[in-house]
Amino acid sequence: MATEFTIPEFKISSSAVSALLTREIDAETPLDKWPTETFPTADTEIQALRGDIVSAIRKDAGGAVVRVAPEGLSDQDISTVYWNFFTLLFRPVPQYSSGELIYPVEVKAAAAATSHYSNSNKTGNYHTDGTLLPQLPDVAFLFGLSAATGGETLLMDVENLVRELDRIDPAHVAELSRPVPFDVKDQMAGVKIKRQPVLTRTDNGYELRYVRMYIEQAFAAEGTPVPPELLAAMDAFDQVSAAAAVNAEAVLLERGVGLLWDNRRMLHGRRPFQETTSHRRLRRIYGVQEDGRAN
Repeated sequence: MATEFTIPEFKISSSAVSALLTREIDAETPLDKWPTETFPTADTEIQALRGDIVSAIRKDAGGAVVRVAPEGLSDQDISTVYWNFFTLLFRPVPQYSSGELIYPVEVKAAAAATSHYSNSNKTGNYHTDGTLLPQLPDVAFLFGLSAATGGETLLMDVENLVRELDRIDPAHVAELSRPVPFDVKDQMAGVKIKRQPVLTRTDNGYELRYVRMYIEQAFAAEGTPVPPELLAAMDAFDQVSAAAAVNAEAVLLERGVGLLWDNRRMLHGRRPFQETTSHRRLRRIYGVQEDGRAN
């Protein structure tokens, strides 16, 4: 399956970086207390970047790469620049019931069940972020704080995946368009299982919600086997996405490099990596569209 889009790249200049650092965020600020108010600025470069990046995410590309020159910037400086810029585009939302608005994506010895992927060096497992939340994030943002070798982030357009899945067997698309149970990992008060379709047809095309592990764990929690039709559809979907990943656009999230994407439209994953002398450190932000931020 050939790649049919190109992720555009945008650079935040040193003058824009200085402007974005005027709202300081202390390094000791709890992860659930970062300021969600729109960053106030009249800077024309920043305003132009805002429009161009939102357009790239919402239209054909489905995502955007952003870069800042990291020289002379601390980890907190880079995080502050990207956080303040993100609030111009979208409203940041919590990633877990514990309230984290900005989350460290780093390998940990014992990854939590709700972050089994982001806290590990697993590859594959192509998925949508936030399926266990009350509202699916409209956009996700990852940016790097460390030197990076391997672990490139991959994006795949759901429209291309559905087209290929339909070619294999239209019954798979129909099966994935029916509500299925997702284990929400205690992220919704009083709710253990949430039912939602993997694929939802909208006026703008298909929306995607997919973490296979959460679906299988939901069936296990209910004490029922995964229906053979759904199992076959997920097997086919995984085969299609694995094939697409071979030619998918890959972004190396080295220090100062960020990637934003439409979380309802794009499936994502990463290539393998091994940590040796350096520790791979990313930060993640989720957002929702909100009137008055970026139109």
